[in-house]
Amino acid sequence: MASLHYARLNESLKASCLEDSIEFENGIKTVEKIQKAKLLDLIRKNQNTEFGKKYRFKNIQGIDDFRRAVPILTHQDYQEFIVKIMDGQQEVLTSEPVLILEPTSGSVAPSKLIPYTESLRREFRKGISPWLYDLLSNHSEIMGGSFYWSITPAMHEEKTTNGGLKIGFGNDDAYFTNTQQRLISQLTAVPFNVSRIQDINNFQLETLKHLLENKDLAFISVWNPTFLSLLFKPLISNKDNLLARIKSPDRVRELSDIFSSGDDKQKMFKRIWPNLSLISCWTDGNASPYVDPVKKLFPEVEIQGKGLIATEGFVSLPLLGYKGSALSINSHFFEFKQKDKEFTRLAHELEKGEKYEVIITTGGGFYRYNLEDTVEVVGFREQCPLIKFLGRSNRVSDLFGEKLNETHVSDALYSSLRETGISPNFCMVAPEELQGEQGHAYTVFIEPNEVLRGQKDRLSNFVKEFDVKLQENYHYKYCRKLGQLLIPRIFIINEGAENKSASEIYLEVCSSRGQKIGAVKPALLNSTKGWSKEFPGYFVKSD
Repeated sequence: MASLHYARLNESLKASCLEDSIEFENGIKTVEKIQKAKLLDLIRKNQNTEFGKKYRFKNIQGIDDFRRAVPILTHQDYQEFIVKIMDGQQEVLTSEPVLILEPTSGSVAPSKLIPYTESLRREFRKGISPWLYDLLSNHSEIMGGSFYWSITPAMHEEKTTNGGLKIGFGNDDAYFTNTQQRLISQLTAVPFNVSRIQDINNFQLETLKHLLENKDLAFISVWNPTFLSLLFKPLISNKDNLLARIKSPDRVRELSDIFSSGDDKQKMFKRIWPNLSLISCWTDGNASPYVDPVKKLFPEVEIQGKGLIATEGFVSLPLLGYKGSALSINSHFFEFKQKDKEFTRLAHELEKGEKYEVIITTGGGFYRYNLEDTVEVVGFREQCPLIKFLGRSNRVSDLFGEKLNETHVSDALYSSLRETGISPNFCMVAPEELQGEQGHAYTVFIEPNEVLRGQKDRLSNFVKEFDVKLQENYHYKYCRKLGQLLIPRIFIINEGAENKSASEIYLEVCSSRGQKIGAVKPALLNSTKGWSKEFPGYFVKSD
């Protein structure tokens, strides 16, 4: 009976996504035409705004006019306009009203606010709906079950601006239509009001309680894969507490039998949720090392990587059976910039194997906005590019002029780890001021999945390899030569007295700085110092 109930709801949800899915399928055959029409519509609608007047939108007749009139911009360039929106001014960036200001998840702190209009919400649905329709059409196991949709605790009180605008949607269901929200509220295993629980431990236990109650769970969608691993961590240690929260006596008896069976975690989770068939989470860029723990917990469950989705815009959506994720051509107007190239390329001009920064123009009022996300084109579906997220092009650490970029650091780190046979559960690079050595060094914080204590030669080889590869950056090499930076160090993270993993500590620190714990983006390169005080562990002595 339950599966029939969920099947009907999923069928209705699928039907609600049909129109946008058809539009996407038709659009991939005429990408150039679709993209040009998208841009000119945005220019026409917003030509009388303050931004439109400044950049003379009335004179723009085509894409080349637009590129000549408006420079490539970042969030800092929009700050003066956002301040006016916060104060309640109208027609600043868009002709339609701003509904809300959404903070970015970021890597260090939620310092950027993004204006959301109804048009921008609709543009997000232009990407979400084809993805959901593809899933529900081609992954039949999902149709008969419930799902867990990303919910994170409200760590801080709701805020409004001086002009009365609310800051933050709160839940991911805000991107959907009212009909879709109604269906999702009946499909979700965990009610969205759980997000109101501010205490992280109570939030965790209440989330697990709802998940344990729902045997028909078929689909999980989260952002950070480490969030999922940490969510299930108390399941065994707090099983009595969790069972006491469950109302159904039959389900309590069933779960008690499972918990007392002596099965390993993989078999136990399979018995708890026998219908779970797909998990959606970040798998590219810095998230890739943290997917394996999820696979170990759910070895029979398919893991689907998310597309590239930023707070500012919806860039790409995954499609079953295709490598990479498809550019969401009906969401925004896209441009792509190659390193050291003056001119941008359009969606239909991209080349397989090339790397680009993504630049978007949206219905939320950001024009030629550089997301500073780097992607690689891995193929095409019809004329639609299939892309893979590589990392942040703007994540730079620069103490003395070394200008270390995360993409370069990532390549250097992972190749050095492979060459020395080190496979960590957690890894992050950050600068540290070394006490007693009168200098700074980039430190590799490692939580190993093996015992590295006493393997000094192996660790020494890793450090040397990593340093050589970092010195491919001229500025870093110069700082090393001058002695401004010492040879990299290794900090081995252990669980410490509270038995917390490195990922858990990292998420807690980010949460204490105001970020949503479920949406914290893994940062391989962190420019802030002092992480040796946050993580329990020890420095490996250098030669």
